[in-house]
Amino acid sequence: MKTLRLLAMTTSYPLRPGSCAGIFVQSLYRHLSAACTIEVVCPADSNPTQSIPGEGAASGIQIHAVRYAPRAWRTLAQGSGGVVTGLQRAPWKAFLLPGLLLGLFWRCLLLASRADLIHANWSVCGAVAGGVGRLRKKPVITTLRGSDVARSGRSMVDRMILDLAVHNSRIVICVSEAMAENLRAKYPHRSADIHACLNGADDAFFQVDRNISADGCLRVLAVGNLIRLKGFDVLVEAVARARHRDQIHVWIVGGGPERESLLFQAASRGVSSCFTFIGPLPATDMPKCFSEADVFVLSSRSEGRPNVVVEALASGLPVISTDLEGVQGMVNDGDNGWLVAIDDADALADALDQAVGNRSELHRRGERARAFARVRIGTWTDTARCYEALFQAALTADERHRSSCAE
Repeated sequence: MKTLRLLAMTTSYPLRPGSCAGIFVQSLYRHLSAACTIEVVCPADSNPTQSIPGEGAASGIQIHAVRYAPRAWRTLAQGSGGVVTGLQRAPWKAFLLPGLLLGLFWRCLLLASRADLIHANWSVCGAVAGGVGRLRKKPVITTLRGSDVARSGRSMVDRMILDLAVHNSRIVICVSEAMAENLRAKYPHRSADIHACLNGADDAFFQVDRNISADGCLRVLAVGNLIRLKGFDVLVEAVARARHRDQIHVWIVGGGPERESLLFQAASRGVSSCFTFIGPLPATDMPKCFSEADVFVLSSRSEGRPNVVVEALASGLPVISTDLEGVQGMVNDGDNGWLVAIDDADALADALDQAVGNRSELHRRGERARAFARVRIGTWTDTARCYEALFQAALTADERHRSSCAE
């Protein structure tokens, strides 16, 4: 069978070893590379791009980092929380946005002539790639990852971007079935072209052998960019309110602008000794982190379909999570974890106390978590097969469309 030539556009992608930006996009493409040659168009950042083991022309994946501004100014994308969070923290960076989008458009336009298909990540890339697809007569598939869909309900600009992405895409992929159902309701005339393709977990997470705590302390793991959206301030407050806080220790993996304020909050609430801020870690270190935890906590105020929850479930960790649309259906309260209301420190504290007080129940929910992940989520190999089938469907639909236009 002919090797598919895929042109990919994304605003986040690892540009050097150890980078966590767009790591789930990289995981998808690495598992697709056996069936595709892939050229990834993404923004450059303020540091030199370095070669990444397992990528390059020989591996079937080539990265084209777009230099959309002088090096020192390339801070809009590839940072904690992505483009939107970058703009929220520093609105003055909006003047960089036209250069970024134009740079992605132009590089994609130049490369599209040698591609069979364009794959865009997030609605903004779908809108840009849709224009390239029309000019180059190439089918476009856009993957929506949740945050872009959520913003479209609050912002007219984001709704217009989503409209463009959906209108100009042959197929739209959502990372959860709930998201796909919501999108079909918004765009009933495109419902047949909207599909769900769930992100999987690396095999290493399914092979995690969890270690038992020697001192009886509840080991809590939390992972994410240290930004307000992730709700780590609520986690700090919850630990401060927990009845068994002297038996709880939280390891937080990730970096970001909220680090100092979180350290100050923990100190002012008298729980500094309950927290260890590890900082960012390479993806290869994460299975070990999960193996040394008893429970995973997601305290976010908003998420798409968080891959870190997928990895926690695959590792056999019960999950305490805020009750978000992207989490519903993965974390089931009373079965493989706990669901608590957004910004509810008391409810989160109560869930932590329950986890401390009933280790047999914690173990049961952990077993249910891994069983759920094996049956309902799967691995990145399963995800890649889903994408491959949809890529072929898009090419077939495009060929039919061309034939009907020629008649």
